[in-house]
Amino acid sequence: MKRRAGIPNSIFQSLRHFLKYKKHIYAAPLFFLTAAGCIILIAVLLYNRFFSVSGDAVQMELDQTSYDFSGTVIVIDPGHGGKDPGATSISGVNEDVIVFSIARNLRETLEDAGAEVVLTRNEDEFASLDQRKVDGDLFISLHSDAMDDPAVSGFTTYYTHPEQKAFAESINQALDRRSYFHNRGVHSMNYQVTWQLDYPAVLVELGYLSNAVDDMVMNEGRYQDMMVKGIVEGIDDYLN
Repeated sequence: MKRRAGIPNSIFQSLRHFLKYKKHIYAAPLFFLTAAGCIILIAVLLYNRFFSVSGDAVQMELDQTSYDFSGTVIVIDPGHGGKDPGATSISGVNEDVIVFSIARNLRETLEDAGAEVVLTRNEDEFASLDQRKVDGDLFISLHSDAMDDPAVSGFTTYYTHPEQKAFAESINQALDRRSYFHNRGVHSMNYQVTWQLDYPAVLVELGYLSNAVDDMVMNEGRYQDMMVKGIVEGIDDYLN
């Protein structure tokens, strides 16, 4: 009788017997280990796709992009604030905090490009809708929504007057290039912050805090930076 190279015959026979007749022992653990491995692999791929950003690549992009908004007054309206926290977040970080974080970063980027930037409120401060009527050349109101249905996701851009539509479309298209979320489009709506202004003004719902994925992503600093870049690109597209 020939011996199998590297494996004593008795061990080989025992292993074959185990695999053939003891499936009830190893099948379930093997299935769960395989499933866990697949989940980990998918998680790693998603992280690398959505959250892992190469520092060199980001630096290269910033070095290649410059804007000149000199002489332009841009009003940034972080929604809600103070006694009005806005939409309730699954994670516990509510709308007013998220949109102010984005607004603050957006102000810094626009000022670096030479724009004069006005915020309609300070951090932890309430401003009425009437107080948000500020003179400027462009107006951007930042919000994040919430719905009873947690499956609802995506970002939406709103305007009121026909002469505001082109600006809304520029912002929406630029955000679409940057956002991971479903683009819910550009719509006309009589929100007071846009209808009370006679110059280009938009209201952007950046996502839904009632959706677990939207909520998690909007709290990521990298994603907030991407939204800032999208808005800045939309302003540049509109002005030029």
